[in-house]
Formats: sequence, C-alpha cells, structure tokens
Amino acid sequence: MAAKSKKAPLTTGGRAPGGGARPDATPPASGGKTVSGQERRAKAAAARAAAAARERRRRRGIITGVVLAVLVLVGVIGFAVQNSREESKPVVLPASATGTDHGIVVAKASAPVTVDLYEDFQCPICGTLEKTTGPTIGKLLDDGKIKIDYHMMSFIGPESKRAANAAAAAANEGRFRQLHDVLYANQPEERTGGFTNDTLITLGAKAGLTSQAYRKAVNEGTYDGYVAKVDEDASKAGVTGTPTVFVNGKRLSGEQLTPEGFRAAVDAAA
Repeated sequence: MAAKSKKAPLTTGGRAPGGGARPDATPPASGGKTVSGQERRAKAAAARAAAAARERRRRRGIITGVVLAVLVLVGVIGFAVQNSREESKPVVLPASATGTDHGIVVAKASAPVTVDLYEDFQCPICGTLEKTTGPTIGKLLDDGKIKIDYHMMSFIGPESKRAANAAAAAANEGRFRQLHDVLYANQPEERTGGFTNDTLITLGAKAGLTSQAYRKAVNEGTYDGYVAKVDEDASKAGVTGTPTVFVNGKRLSGEQLTPEGFRAAVDAAA
C-alpha cells in the first residue's frame, strides 16, 4: 500500500505552493492580507453590479439615440410635408407675370433693354440696393429705357413668402411697383416676424390696395404656388442669392449695382 503523502508546509504569505489561498492560513508576517471567501463574494457582487450599471447606461444611450433619431425624422418629415403643401398649391399667375420665367413685368413692353431683377423683400442687401440705386432704376423705367422682369424670391423665410404673395396680388391689380416700393421703405429686420398678413394689408393700403380681392389673396395665400415656382425657376437659372441683376441676359457684378454702374450697363446694352 502506498504511503500517505505529507501535507505541504504553509508559506509565509499564507498561500499554498500552487498559489491558492487556504482557509486555515495564518496571517502573513510581512503585513500582507488574506482575502476571505466573504470578501471575494463581495467583490464579485460589486463587479456584477458595475457591469449591470454599465449595461443600463448603454441601453439608455441606445434608447436616447433612437428617440432623437425619431424626433429628427419627424422634423424632416414635417418640413417636407410643409414644403410639399406649398409646392402642391396651384400656380396662379398674376396678370402682369408675362416676363422671363413668369417674372412680373413693370414698364413699357417696347423698352429696348430688359432687366431681370431677383430680390427678396427680407433681404437687407436688396433694401440697400433699393435705397442707393432704386431712384436710378425708377428714372430709367419712367424714361422708357428699360423694362424690368421682377422675380420676387422667398428663400429667407415665411415673411418673405407672405410678402412675395402680397406683391403678386398687387401685380394682379396693376400696383406691383407701388407695393414693392412701400415694402422696401418699411422693411423689417430679417427673420423677426415682420410682414404679417395684417401688416401687409396695412402697407397695401398705403400703396392704394384696398380691395377685398387683395385682402383675400394676402390672407389665403392665393399666390403661394406661384411664389414657390419663382424660387424653383430662379434656382434653375443659376441664381443663388439676392439681389441678382441681369441686363439683357448679362449678369451684373456687385460693383455694377451702383447708380453709375447700373446706368453704364444699361447704356452699353441699348
């Protein structure tokens, strides 16, 4: 019969030679610490709790991301639906929208030079153009030297769309130029909520627009489809900002949008 093996002696660190801790180990003389079974279970429980907390945070992050994605998608859908509503409105042309891409024509059709003018009623640079070069433009119109195809754009926001719709309603009654000048003379800062329907009706009265037809067109957005079409056609024509001016099809530079520069461009095209 084989002899029984002797028990391995304890090390000074309280561990068996194989490295495993012994429950009956004596405290280490050097000040080391023996980990008890209770401590190991506590550490394992803490590790599991930390892992569970990390998993909960991960899941919350995923849920939050999904919710944000859904909200963004809803916003995009809402924007697209609103745009589609505007674009789906019938394109009602005002009576004088007989110019290039249905621009609103002002002045004599027999004028030798055609000016295509792209503006936005909210555009502050357009406002500056009207203050500085507007009188020269008006004089050339009155003298029969030019005719203007106005393309009133609406890319800055809802105020621009309402103002452009009102301008189309004015054009239908032969008073586009009058309202155009009144709106620029009373131009609010962009994106401040100006050009409400009530404001446009009040300013319309200053331009001689007091008919029920004008008020109805303003309140109901009769020409919203036309306004959207103007933006679309302007984009196709390569217009990316306002003011943009063409004289007999030639685009003017910024330096030419002064009274002297504009007059010189018209004289050269005549």
